[in-house]
Amino acid sequence: MNVQEHIQRSRELLARGQPELAESALSDAIDAAVATEDIVLLTQARFALGELLFQQGRDDEALPYLQAVVRTERVDGSVDAEVKASARMLRQIRGIEPR
Repeated sequence: MNVQEHIQRSRELLARGQPELAESALSDAIDAAVATEDIVLLTQARFALGELLFQQGRDDEALPYLQAVVRTERVDGSVDAEVKASARMLRQIRGIEPR
């Protein structure tokens, strides 16, 4: 499976109420992105896992993924949405913004 397929599978698993399997699919997405050496896909996969953990209230586990996304800069703007959303979640975790 490629990165996008893993991310889609995680969404389907979440919709079926299987967050543990969704988390596993997102870990597989990160591994697939690393294997392809694609920073955009890696950022998307990290964001998806960070967001899932954040939504589950697992802030300590979400932090490294969200921080990695925020540190990603692309001149073409291909990950701007993920960077902005991650920054917002980090502010919420730190209590700067309401959840």
